[in-house]
Amino acid sequence: MELIKRLAVLALCAFALAQSNAVAPVREYLRYTRDVAIAQPGKQNYLVVDAAIWARVRADLSDLRLYDGAAQVPYALSEEQASSSTLEREARILNLGVHGGRTEFDLDVGGGAEYNQVQLRLKATNFVASATADGRDALGGSAGRKLSTSTLYDFSREGLGSHFALRIPLATFRYLHVSITPAISPRDIIGASTSVQREAQATWISAGRCHAPEQVGRITRIACDLDPGVPVGRILFTIPAGIVNFRRVLSLSDAQGTQLCSGDISRIRMKSGGREVVTENLALGFCGNNGKERQIRIDIDNADNAPLTVERVEPQSLERRIYFDPAGKTAIKIYYGDEKLSAPVYDYARFFHKEADAIQAVMGIENQNPDYTGRPDERPWSERHKWVLWGAMLLAVAVLAILALKGLTSGTPAQK
Repeated sequence: MELIKRLAVLALCAFALAQSNAVAPVREYLRYTRDVAIAQPGKQNYLVVDAAIWARVRADLSDLRLYDGAAQVPYALSEEQASSSTLEREARILNLGVHGGRTEFDLDVGGGAEYNQVQLRLKATNFVASATADGRDALGGSAGRKLSTSTLYDFSREGLGSHFALRIPLATFRYLHVSITPAISPRDIIGASTSVQREAQATWISAGRCHAPEQVGRITRIACDLDPGVPVGRILFTIPAGIVNFRRVLSLSDAQGTQLCSGDISRIRMKSGGREVVTENLALGFCGNNGKERQIRIDIDNADNAPLTVERVEPQSLERRIYFDPAGKTAIKIYYGDEKLSAPVYDYARFFHKEADAIQAVMGIENQNPDYTGRPDERPWSERHKWVLWGAMLLAVAVLAILALKGLTSGTPAQK
């Protein structure tokens, strides 16, 4: 029985070893390193994730680490996308009618609400109109404060879209008096809402290079090479400023010719009723399998028009930043390149606040980590030492067999 107990203890120890496969993340597991120079160590700093890093890291950037000597420097990742804070409120339309040949009405916005945009809902099509907005604290005949003049339009006939919004300075007037030129009649007014919009522009970096366009029939074809690993967010087109009033349908395909998505680019500069409308959209949202495509093809369908002149095409990625507090340090190091490392968990990231005067730190050239050893064999103990388990099992079977035979022999009655 004592031998059986010992075998059981041995089996439990082997099981415990088999479950032990956790390895702490250390600098020796990260293949690459770069020096980081900090010009202003007393302020929040940030690093821009560039193409060299994207080519080496995991797609989620989880294997990035900052080190001051042997100590980690906490950081927070930030994607520099456009931000917009919008709170929309329905406005009540009052006193709708015609005055002096213009369609006029009052909007009851409600007390105390801030707004800088009025969105009208109209059923009119194919028009260009001018709209003015005056702010008032009370209804009545007294003149209000003029806030803005906006151009409203609908180019359904030309297939160039519409715009029914009035942009105004940030205001809190209880009432807005809106006056629109005769292109819009009172029966065209369906509804209105106000909103406050605070926007921050996105920051983009290059994510590849495109070749010169070539003509294939009515198609302008452009081939592009994407930087490895960089998540492409959009394709930006540069069209000469003198080319106006166009809309072209685009399709984006991978290197094998499989279509990934489609979209359009346009620029409108039209006059109607003595007013000029100028709008443009020269960016196509990227829809590929980010990080995997290395070549893409863009086809611009010119229909029966002359080929569109394209000065430049650039794949772009939203800038990613690594924010950190230098804590007085003027030099640290960044490490990366471990496909098994999970994202760190820092209090700094949990309570991160981006400071407006944060300073960009400068990264040096990429080097191999001189202390790199690679991860140890992380397979379970049982996978790495199968012969030990098999030997223990065979030994246990043999001992049990011997004990069983011994038991049978000792239990056999003596022959007379």
